[in-house]
Amino acid sequence: MCGIIGYSGPKEPLPILIGGLSRLEYRGYDSAGVAILDGEKLTIEKKEGKLQILKDHLENSKINGNIGIGHTRWATHGVPNDVNAHPHSDNQKEFAIIHNGIIENYAEMKDDLLKEDFIFESDTDTEVVAVELGNQWTGRLLETVTNVAKKLDGTYALVVTSTKEPGTIVAGRMMSPLVLGVGEGETFLASDSAAILEHTNKMIFLENGDFVEITNGKFKLFDINMNEISREIQEIDWKVSEAEKSGYDHFMYKEILEQAEVIERTISGRLEVGSEEIPIDLNKAKGFEKIWIVACGTAYHAGLFGKDLFEKVLGVPVSVELASEFRYREPIVGKNDLGIVISQSGETMDTIAATELLKENGSHVLALVNVVGSSLARMADSVFYLHVGPEIGVASTKAYLGMLVGQLLLAKHWDSEGKLDTSFDEIKQLPALIEKTFECEDQVKKISKSINEKNDIYFIGRGLDYALAAEGALKLKEISYLHAEALAAGELKHGTLALIEEGTPIIVTASQHHLLDKTTSNVQEVKARGAYVIAVGDSSSKKLQDISNDYITLPEASEMLSTVISIIPLQFIAYHVANLNGESIDQPRNLAKSVTVE
Repeated sequence: MCGIIGYSGPKEPLPILIGGLSRLEYRGYDSAGVAILDGEKLTIEKKEGKLQILKDHLENSKINGNIGIGHTRWATHGVPNDVNAHPHSDNQKEFAIIHNGIIENYAEMKDDLLKEDFIFESDTDTEVVAVELGNQWTGRLLETVTNVAKKLDGTYALVVTSTKEPGTIVAGRMMSPLVLGVGEGETFLASDSAAILEHTNKMIFLENGDFVEITNGKFKLFDINMNEISREIQEIDWKVSEAEKSGYDHFMYKEILEQAEVIERTISGRLEVGSEEIPIDLNKAKGFEKIWIVACGTAYHAGLFGKDLFEKVLGVPVSVELASEFRYREPIVGKNDLGIVISQSGETMDTIAATELLKENGSHVLALVNVVGSSLARMADSVFYLHVGPEIGVASTKAYLGMLVGQLLLAKHWDSEGKLDTSFDEIKQLPALIEKTFECEDQVKKISKSINEKNDIYFIGRGLDYALAAEGALKLKEISYLHAEALAAGELKHGTLALIEEGTPIIVTASQHHLLDKTTSNVQEVKARGAYVIAVGDSSSKKLQDISNDYITLPEASEMLSTVISIIPLQFIAYHVANLNGESIDQPRNLAKSVTVE
């Protein structure tokens, strides 16, 4: 959460900062600001609200300089307003700082500074760090920043510049992502590589405790004790166009339509037995006694899908855990267990903490992540990259589908007895199936007009379809703000049926043929109470089709692949309902992507 951008080099910083913040606004859009240093002149401009407000404010401004830093905020400490927006400065206005993370001991530090007659304008933890920098000045910015960092408890990605050392930026990280972009005679900083991809594809992913000193476009890396270190430069193969709207109204819509293309990349090189792109082979997989799937939000829903697959092919128990809960109890993790951690960004704070717990208990950890070089990728023993490209919309679509397909590929490679009802040849056709599924969009648009003004919408399914229902409900509530609830279809009669009345929308996913009769019976129960039923299934589900008010027919495919593509109509429903209601689809209220705080 929160977006960071920084630049040092021969170009004017302001256009680079604004361009980077435009690509980072999905990480937070409560306020935005920039600081530019021109010799000993420090200019800070910041505004409450979305980035466009800051852009409008700066439209006729000519702020020159040689270095600059920028920030877009997701509020934690203090309400969104101009004063709480970043960058923050010290009492003498000699330091500018931007920060992602939470400083847990800021109140104690603030009390000590107040006793020394320092003053504070904001309610943020970040301003405390800025004031402490001024208080602790040693004569060198790197030394000052590392000294102050040693006093901080919590998480941070810090970027600092100062009139006391013109031409220098110092940055460091602890549990919050920070990427160094290496250009020709110029250096970039960002919380996400997508923000600087148009300038360079050469990245250094800073690790916990790393600090960088940037002067006149050149950089040096240090640890917190100012020992010089080195890190590998990696080349990112994402396309710049993937981080742009390319004429579409919303990133979410564009990313839904990209799914056929990106899943082609997810499966590429992974459809041959013995593929080196599968990080854990069958023999090693057979040695695990239990599997823990740990994730948050959308990734957790993807894990519900994986549970059924892995139990089926390996015959071992699989537990799907919410990372935010898993890390605070005492799970009985064994040395022969496999931990599968799932995250689009690879920076999800709760999932990182859960990964540490798994590793401390001797579990082998496999990370399913999208971002190359992310924290989870570096922490894990094995990595499966999704390769779906940058995902900008806060509501995940293509990354979720990549998570489903990634787990399907793993399960297929571990399926020594042919228990899954799909083949590698059929999986190869998945991109074409996705394209075919897009044909349901016109029907979905009409269906959306029948439900966009409803207050309560329920999603039901059985087995793998329940996992899909959970994600469908999340997508709808995230961007439309309608109350949406998912539950296993058989659980209706244990409480939720009391809420069904005339016209209540019920969205049913029904790709599992062996559960179809049971699901249809549950649909009969809600129909008897006056529900408006929208079902998603294939052409063989005639009984369900006959009793549904609307039926979205999937293209012909194996049962497993039908389940995978079932999410696409649900994504379209969420998008078109929110669009009809005029909601801010890419930037839903109170939310941000890449959850790097607890």
